[in-house]
Amino acid sequence: MSVDISQAFITSSETISDFFQRPGVGYYIPLYQRPYSWDTENIDQLMSDICRGVDALLSNDKNIHFLGTVILVKESNPFVNINPQDRKALPPTIYNVIDGQQRISTITLLACLLYQRLELIGEKLPNDNSDTAGLKEAIDTYLATLMEIFSVDLRRGSPPRKPIIIRGAVDGWTFDRDDKNNYKSQVSYFIASFIRAITDKSEFPQLPPTGSSFGKNIRKMNSWLKDVEKAYEPDSDDEEFPPAWEILTKMSQVDLWSYERPELISIVENRSNPISSLEKQVCSLVQLFAFCHYLLQRCCFTLNEPVSEDWAFDMFQSLNATGTPLTALETFKPLVVNFVSSSSGGFKGSKSEGYFEQVDELLSSARSASSKNKLTNDYLTLFALTHDGTKLPTQFSAQRRWLTEKYNGCTSITEREEFIRRMSDLAAYLVNAVKFEPNKLIAIPKTEGVSEPHRKQAALCILYLKDAGHKMANAILSRFYALAIRGESNADNEFVADNEFVYACKAVAAFFTLWRSALSNTGLDDVYRKLLREQMSWEKGNTALTVTNLKAYFRNILNEKGIGSKNDWKNKATQYLKYDNAKTVCRFALFVTAHDTISDPTHPGLMKIGTSGSSPSYLEPTQWLSSDFKSIEHVAPQKPELSPGNNWDTALYGNNDDYEQIGNLTLLPGEINSSAGNKRWIEKWIYYRHLAETDPNNLTALKQEAENNGVNLKETTINLLKNTSHKHHILPIVQLGATGRWDKSFVDKRTERICDILWERLNAWLT
Repeated sequence: MSVDISQAFITSSETISDFFQRPGVGYYIPLYQRPYSWDTENIDQLMSDICRGVDALLSNDKNIHFLGTVILVKESNPFVNINPQDRKALPPTIYNVIDGQQRISTITLLACLLYQRLELIGEKLPNDNSDTAGLKEAIDTYLATLMEIFSVDLRRGSPPRKPIIIRGAVDGWTFDRDDKNNYKSQVSYFIASFIRAITDKSEFPQLPPTGSSFGKNIRKMNSWLKDVEKAYEPDSDDEEFPPAWEILTKMSQVDLWSYERPELISIVENRSNPISSLEKQVCSLVQLFAFCHYLLQRCCFTLNEPVSEDWAFDMFQSLNATGTPLTALETFKPLVVNFVSSSSGGFKGSKSEGYFEQVDELLSSARSASSKNKLTNDYLTLFALTHDGTKLPTQFSAQRRWLTEKYNGCTSITEREEFIRRMSDLAAYLVNAVKFEPNKLIAIPKTEGVSEPHRKQAALCILYLKDAGHKMANAILSRFYALAIRGESNADNEFVADNEFVYACKAVAAFFTLWRSALSNTGLDDVYRKLLREQMSWEKGNTALTVTNLKAYFRNILNEKGIGSKNDWKNKATQYLKYDNAKTVCRFALFVTAHDTISDPTHPGLMKIGTSGSSPSYLEPTQWLSSDFKSIEHVAPQKPELSPGNNWDTALYGNNDDYEQIGNLTLLPGEINSSAGNKRWIEKWIYYRHLAETDPNNLTALKQEAENNGVNLKETTINLLKNTSHKHHILPIVQLGATGRWDKSFVDKRTERICDILWERLNAWLT
């Protein structure tokens, strides 16, 4: 009997929105399928792909993201094969999920979390504001669509909507409300609870605990969505996601909210400084809408529906033969192997093979397929920037095409070897510098010719920039590191390459700190892209790749931004350098201004610059990771109302939130920070006295002094304080005294003093 192969498989490409919005369709995971098992790395990859996709969409309106192939088989006999079952509750159409259940399940959960965030923001919008009426309409539209993603409407039962996906032998679609005994898998029960909360207009279900991978996944997605929601903030952790004003400038309003709404654009474009509560809500919604649009309309599946279940499994095996997806690098390497083999006698033992070994070393650190994919994306994105300033998408096809075009565009064997060598140099930078471990080495390899203090400072700067999320710094620093690897000097032979790299690290850290202590992130990445495109990319060569040129470029940018002089910078930094604006920058500033500073006897509570060696060294990589400096403490607490009998100055808690200023911050071990918490000044001062005391004979008297002031220190707390090894920076604070006034006036003075020292130190790194 002949088989008509053309009819064996029904194949289509469908957006997420189209896939889930098929009326009356439910998805059934057969008994033999493994449980929901995605981990947080898979979640990070998915969320990063969507966030980067939104960013890419702003420059390419044809951008899409392929989520892989889904294999479904329509259930022909549901009354027999669906188990357990309540016949009244079965969806009209049921598909068995042969491949794709992890992605389908995750997207339904993500839709629930998006629904929750949109509804919660919508509830806070003012009802008496005509401008936000259109916003509420847009919210309702998205809510209706998201509801279709995680539920199927039977138009009967209580509630009439059911989880769109269930697991065989564990879950059963139920006509009535007995969700707990019918939805026993974590995914379906969460969705059922979510539907019930919407139907009953009750509280949304609590996020599951992190004890299970399911709970970790839910919380990880929710954390990503919070970052998306807060992308308008100047110190947003999500550099991959654009703020509302960029979205509204470059994205079609039809895509965002169906038709043009100039009144909403006006709210964002004319936002105040500081941004108002309503403006924050509008910005958050614009950002979440953009995320929703990309997820629903730009993310897609290839859907395969084999006529026979046997054929479905043959297809599944074929598509998953290797067990892990290939990366663009893995498909590019055979091109290199073939060229080298055909042109120079073999890849084995060739220079190209040696260079690829360094790349392989980098990628071998990935523990799973998803982490390897993310690492590859980050590596290739960075390489394209260093090579010619290209902003490379994360899509497999775009990456492979770019690599192939650049490699094939080389006109000689030597040029092709150089291209692979550049890839190797970047991988070496990421392995040796970005993944540098201070507990194993005192400084970054290939800087041995530089004096030890400067080597250590450079390593500290790398750790700082990494924690600050300043990925663009790696594009410039990897170029200087390549010269150090190759042992090359700059154009004028003024310094050897390892010196150049070390001082480049300090220059980049200084520039970033001065910018971010006075300005938001906006426009910062473009500064680096311009520098790479015009002067310092691989394609531009090494002629301009000098620290002298780098410093001059940075100083010029600071001048253009109106913060090139101490007074101009300080006027902004004293207002902007706050914990809630730039947490990691504040931490670095506290390190820099603790190093070689002493108490100022003429201004109790303040520090001043001392002689070299006047303090233990703070500018070392081991100190950045030390438990002694694990957290930033607000001296005047963030929540003074939790401090019984507090006498903190109310002026610190006005509209400007001056308690967040750098002058109200200090470094403390995490345990001591938790213990000091929201206590009164006298209690905190006693803590600081213990930290600052180096003579054990004075501790008994200090304990009595604490009791005289009504402070009862537990023995465990005293031991914590005594065992803190690095406490020089606390000495100036102690000088303020038990009766000193830690008020707004003093915090302003300390902020100004910190900014004075910070400018002097960092400006020296840029001149």
